[in-house]
Amino acid sequence: MKQLILRDIYLIRKNLLITFGIYAAFFSLGLITILSCKYGNIAKYAFDQEMIHEILNISSAFGILAGIMLGTAVEYVYGMINKDYKCGWHQYLKASGIRPEVEVGVKYISVTIIGIICILTGLGSCHLLKYLSGVDEGIFIKSGVLAKQEGMIASVWFTAMMLVFGAYLSTLEYAYKGKNNIKTDLIKFIPVIVITLAVLITSQILLQDEEACRKLLEELFEKAKNVTLLYIVPIVTAILVNIICYLISVRLVKKEGKRV
Repeated sequence: MKQLILRDIYLIRKNLLITFGIYAAFFSLGLITILSCKYGNIAKYAFDQEMIHEILNISSAFGILAGIMLGTAVEYVYGMINKDYKCGWHQYLKASGIRPEVEVGVKYISVTIIGIICILTGLGSCHLLKYLSGVDEGIFIKSGVLAKQEGMIASVWFTAMMLVFGAYLSTLEYAYKGKNNIKTDLIKFIPVIVITLAVLITSQILLQDEEACRKLLEELFEKAKNVTLLYIVPIVTAILVNIICYLISVRLVKKEGKRV
Protein backbone atom coordinates (compact mmCIF):
# COMPACT_ATOMS: atom_id res chain seq x y z
CA MET A 1 0.00 0.00 0.00
CA LYS A 2 2.86 2.36 0.80
CA GLN A 3 4.21 2.05 -2.74
CA LEU A 4 0.79 2.76 -4.22
CA ILE A 5 0.40 5.89 -2.08
CA LEU A 6 3.84 7.12 -3.09
CA ARG A 7 3.01 6.40 -6.71
CA ASP A 8 -0.11 8.60 -6.59
CA ILE A 9 1.67 11.44 -4.81
CA TYR A 10 4.57 11.22 -7.26
CA LEU A 11 2.25 11.48 -10.27
CA ILE A 12 0.55 14.63 -8.92
CA ARG A 13 3.74 16.18 -7.51
CA LYS A 14 3.80 18.99 -10.10
CA ASN A 15 0.18 19.93 -9.37
CA LEU A 16 0.91 19.94 -5.66
CA LEU A 17 4.00 22.10 -6.15
CA ILE A 18 2.01 24.60 -8.24
CA THR A 19 -0.72 24.75 -5.58
CA PHE A 20 1.78 25.26 -2.77
CA GLY A 21 3.55 27.86 -4.93
CA ILE A 22 0.32 29.85 -5.30
CA TYR A 23 -0.27 29.45 -1.57
CA ALA A 24 3.23 30.81 -0.87
CA ALA A 25 2.58 33.76 -3.20
CA PHE A 26 -0.64 34.75 -1.38
CA PHE A 27 1.01 34.31 2.01
CA SER A 28 4.04 36.36 0.94
CA LEU A 29 1.84 39.18 -0.35
CA GLY A 30 0.06 39.34 2.99
CA LEU A 31 3.33 39.21 4.94
CA ILE A 32 5.01 41.91 2.79
CA THR A 33 1.98 44.19 3.12
CA ILE A 34 1.94 43.80 6.90
CA LEU A 35 5.66 44.52 7.17
CA SER A 36 5.27 47.56 4.91
CA CYS A 37 2.44 48.86 7.10
CA LYS A 38 4.59 48.54 10.20
CA TYR A 39 8.07 49.40 8.98
CA GLY A 40 8.03 50.28 5.26
CA ASN A 41 6.61 52.70 2.72
CA ILE A 42 2.97 52.32 3.72
CA ALA A 43 3.82 53.31 7.30
CA LYS A 44 5.88 56.21 5.97
CA TYR A 45 3.47 57.65 3.39
CA ALA A 46 0.01 56.65 4.69
CA PHE A 47 -2.37 59.56 5.31
CA ASP A 48 -3.55 58.41 8.74
CA GLN A 49 -3.63 55.49 11.13
CA GLU A 50 -7.13 54.50 10.04
CA MET A 51 -5.83 53.84 6.54
CA ILE A 52 -3.01 51.66 7.91
CA HIS A 53 -5.52 49.79 10.07
CA GLU A 54 -7.71 49.03 7.05
CA ILE A 55 -4.74 47.83 4.98
CA LEU A 56 -3.59 45.58 7.84
CA ASN A 57 -7.07 44.11 8.08
CA ILE A 58 -7.19 43.45 4.34
CA SER A 59 -3.66 42.02 4.32
CA SER A 60 -4.69 39.36 6.82
CA ALA A 61 -7.23 38.22 4.22
CA PHE A 62 -4.32 36.91 2.16
CA GLY A 63 -4.00 34.23 4.85
CA ILE A 64 -7.60 33.21 4.13
CA LEU A 65 -6.93 33.07 0.39
CA ALA A 66 -3.75 31.08 0.97
CA GLY A 67 -5.58 28.56 3.16
CA ILE A 68 -8.43 28.22 0.66
CA MET A 69 -5.96 27.67 -2.18
CA LEU A 70 -4.38 24.79 -0.26
CA GLY A 71 -7.81 23.20 0.11
CA THR A 72 -7.93 22.51 -3.63
CA ALA A 73 -4.89 20.22 -3.43
CA VAL A 74 -6.96 17.20 -2.35
CA GLU A 75 -8.85 17.20 -5.66
CA TYR A 76 -5.75 16.05 -7.56
CA VAL A 77 -5.85 12.66 -5.83
CA TYR A 78 -9.52 12.17 -6.65
CA GLY A 79 -8.77 13.04 -10.29
CA MET A 80 -6.32 10.12 -10.41
CA ILE A 81 -9.22 7.64 -10.36
CA ASN A 82 -10.42 8.70 -13.80
CA LYS A 83 -6.87 8.53 -15.16
CA ASP A 84 -6.34 5.06 -13.65
CA TYR A 85 -9.32 3.74 -15.59
CA LYS A 86 -8.24 5.37 -18.84
CA CYS A 87 -4.59 4.24 -18.73
CA GLY A 88 -5.43 0.69 -17.62
CA TRP A 89 -3.87 0.96 -14.14
CA HIS A 90 -7.16 0.00 -12.49
CA GLN A 91 -7.41 -3.14 -14.61
CA TYR A 92 -3.76 -3.94 -13.89
CA LEU A 93 -4.34 -3.78 -10.13
CA LYS A 94 -7.34 -6.08 -10.42
CA ALA A 95 -5.34 -8.58 -12.49
CA SER A 96 -2.51 -8.39 -9.93
CA GLY A 97 -4.82 -9.58 -7.17
CA ILE A 98 -4.87 -6.28 -5.25
CA ARG A 99 -7.94 -6.26 -3.01
CA PRO A 100 -10.58 -3.55 -3.68
CA GLU A 101 -10.20 -2.34 -0.07
CA VAL A 102 -6.52 -1.63 -0.74
CA GLU A 103 -6.98 -0.11 -4.21
CA VAL A 104 -9.71 2.28 -3.07
CA GLY A 105 -8.14 2.83 0.34
CA VAL A 106 -4.93 4.14 -1.24
CA LYS A 107 -6.80 7.10 -2.73
CA TYR A 108 -8.56 7.98 0.53
CA ILE A 109 -5.40 7.62 2.63
CA SER A 110 -3.52 9.88 0.20
CA VAL A 111 -6.34 12.42 0.47
CA THR A 112 -6.26 12.21 4.27
CA ILE A 113 -2.51 12.88 4.36
CA ILE A 114 -2.74 15.84 1.97
CA GLY A 115 -5.89 17.13 3.69
CA ILE A 116 -4.24 17.15 7.14
CA ILE A 117 -1.20 18.99 5.75
CA CYS A 118 -3.45 21.54 4.01
CA ILE A 119 -5.62 22.19 7.07
CA LEU A 120 -2.67 22.59 9.45
CA THR A 121 -0.74 24.80 7.01
CA GLY A 122 -3.84 26.91 6.27
CA LEU A 123 -4.57 27.37 9.97
CA GLY A 124 -0.96 28.30 10.65
CA SER A 125 -0.75 30.90 7.88
CA CYS A 126 -4.08 32.51 8.82
CA HIS A 127 -3.13 32.68 12.50
CA LEU A 128 0.35 34.04 11.79
CA LEU A 129 -0.83 36.85 9.49
CA LYS A 130 -3.61 37.75 11.91
CA TYR A 131 -1.14 37.84 14.80
CA LEU A 132 1.41 39.94 12.89
CA SER A 133 -1.23 42.40 11.68
CA GLY A 134 -2.41 42.99 15.26
CA VAL A 135 -5.96 43.56 14.02
CA ASP A 136 -8.71 41.87 16.04
CA GLU A 137 -11.60 42.47 13.64
CA GLY A 138 -12.37 40.23 10.67
CA ILE A 139 -13.22 40.93 7.07
CA PHE A 140 -16.94 40.16 7.50
CA ILE A 141 -17.31 39.93 11.28
CA LYS A 142 -15.98 43.08 12.89
CA SER A 143 -15.88 42.11 16.54
CA GLY A 144 -16.13 39.24 18.99
CA VAL A 145 -14.46 35.85 19.25
CA LEU A 146 -15.45 34.86 15.72
CA ALA A 147 -13.72 37.91 14.24
CA LYS A 148 -10.32 36.75 15.48
CA GLN A 149 -10.74 33.26 14.01
CA GLU A 150 -12.67 34.14 10.87
CA GLY A 151 -9.86 33.23 8.45
CA MET A 152 -8.98 29.93 10.13
CA ILE A 153 -12.63 28.87 10.19
CA ALA A 154 -13.04 29.74 6.50
CA SER A 155 -9.92 27.72 5.62
CA VAL A 156 -11.13 24.62 7.50
CA TRP A 157 -14.64 24.79 6.03
CA PHE A 158 -13.37 25.17 2.46
CA THR A 159 -10.96 22.23 2.79
CA ALA A 160 -13.74 20.12 4.32
CA MET A 161 -16.04 21.03 1.42
CA MET A 162 -13.36 19.98 -1.06
CA LEU A 163 -13.03 16.65 0.75
CA VAL A 164 -16.79 16.05 0.60
CA PHE A 165 -17.01 17.17 -3.03
CA GLY A 166 -14.06 14.98 -4.01
CA ALA A 167 -15.45 11.91 -2.22
CA TYR A 168 -18.75 12.35 -4.05
CA LEU A 169 -17.02 12.58 -7.44
CA SER A 170 -14.76 9.62 -6.62
CA THR A 171 -17.74 7.39 -5.92
CA LEU A 172 -19.24 8.36 -9.27
CA GLU A 173 -15.93 7.64 -11.03
CA TYR A 174 -16.00 4.09 -9.65
CA ALA A 175 -19.69 3.78 -10.47
CA TYR A 176 -19.18 4.78 -14.12
CA LYS A 177 -15.69 3.21 -14.43
CA GLY A 178 -14.06 6.47 -15.42
CA LYS A 179 -16.36 7.07 -18.38
CA ASN A 180 -17.10 10.67 -19.36
CA ASN A 181 -20.20 11.69 -21.28
CA ILE A 182 -23.01 14.22 -21.01
CA LYS A 183 -25.06 12.00 -18.70
CA THR A 184 -22.24 11.38 -16.21
CA ASP A 185 -21.16 15.04 -16.27
CA LEU A 186 -24.71 16.16 -15.47
CA ILE A 187 -25.00 13.68 -12.61
CA LYS A 188 -21.62 14.81 -11.26
CA PHE A 189 -22.04 18.55 -11.38
CA ILE A 190 -25.76 19.46 -11.22
CA PRO A 191 -26.01 18.73 -7.44
CA VAL A 192 -22.80 20.71 -6.89
CA ILE A 193 -24.10 23.66 -8.91
CA VAL A 194 -27.44 23.62 -7.05
CA ILE A 195 -25.71 23.55 -3.63
CA THR A 196 -23.27 26.29 -4.66
CA LEU A 197 -26.09 28.54 -5.88
CA ALA A 198 -28.05 27.90 -2.67
CA VAL A 199 -25.02 28.88 -0.56
CA LEU A 200 -24.38 32.02 -2.63
CA ILE A 201 -28.00 33.13 -2.48
CA THR A 202 -28.16 32.50 1.27
CA SER A 203 -24.91 34.42 1.76
CA GLN A 204 -26.20 37.38 -0.21
CA ILE A 205 -29.42 37.45 1.81
CA LEU A 206 -27.48 37.37 5.08
CA LEU A 207 -25.02 40.03 3.91
CA GLN A 208 -27.91 42.39 3.20
CA ASP A 209 -28.26 42.73 6.95
CA GLU A 210 -24.70 42.29 8.15
CA GLU A 211 -25.41 43.45 11.68
CA ALA A 212 -28.23 40.94 12.15
CA CYS A 213 -26.04 38.16 10.69
CA ARG A 214 -23.19 39.07 13.05
CA LYS A 215 -25.48 39.09 16.08
CA LEU A 216 -26.96 35.74 15.11
CA LEU A 217 -23.53 34.14 14.80
CA GLU A 218 -22.32 35.65 18.04
CA GLU A 219 -25.42 34.42 19.89
CA LEU A 220 -24.91 30.90 18.54
CA PHE A 221 -21.20 30.82 19.35
CA GLU A 222 -20.86 33.41 22.10
CA LYS A 223 -18.23 31.64 24.16
CA ALA A 224 -14.81 30.65 22.88
CA LYS A 225 -15.37 26.99 23.69
CA ASN A 226 -18.38 26.93 21.35
CA VAL A 227 -16.30 28.30 18.47
CA THR A 228 -14.48 24.96 18.44
CA LEU A 229 -17.68 23.49 17.00
CA LEU A 230 -17.01 25.48 13.85
CA TYR A 231 -13.76 23.54 13.48
CA ILE A 232 -15.02 20.14 14.62
CA VAL A 233 -18.27 19.98 12.61
CA PRO A 234 -16.78 20.36 9.10
CA ILE A 235 -13.85 18.04 9.82
CA VAL A 236 -16.03 15.29 11.34
CA THR A 237 -18.57 15.67 8.51
CA ALA A 238 -15.84 15.36 5.88
CA ILE A 239 -14.42 12.25 7.59
CA LEU A 240 -17.84 10.56 7.82
CA VAL A 241 -18.68 11.34 4.18
CA ASN A 242 -15.31 9.98 3.05
CA ILE A 243 -15.78 6.78 5.06
CA ILE A 244 -19.24 6.26 3.55
CA CYS A 245 -17.96 6.97 0.02
CA TYR A 246 -15.02 4.64 0.61
CA LEU A 247 -17.33 1.77 1.58
CA ILE A 248 -19.58 2.41 -1.42
CA SER A 249 -16.58 2.60 -3.76
CA VAL A 250 -15.18 -0.70 -2.43
CA ARG A 251 -18.53 -2.35 -3.04
CA LEU A 252 -18.63 -0.99 -6.60
CA VAL A 253 -15.12 -2.28 -7.37
CA LYS A 254 -16.02 -5.70 -5.95
CA LYS A 255 -19.04 -5.83 -8.24
CA GLU A 256 -16.76 -5.16 -11.20
CA GLY A 257 -14.80 -8.27 -10.32
CA LYS A 258 -17.99 -10.37 -10.12
CA ARG A 259 -19.11 -9.20 -13.55
CA VAL A 260 -15.76 -10.18 -15.03
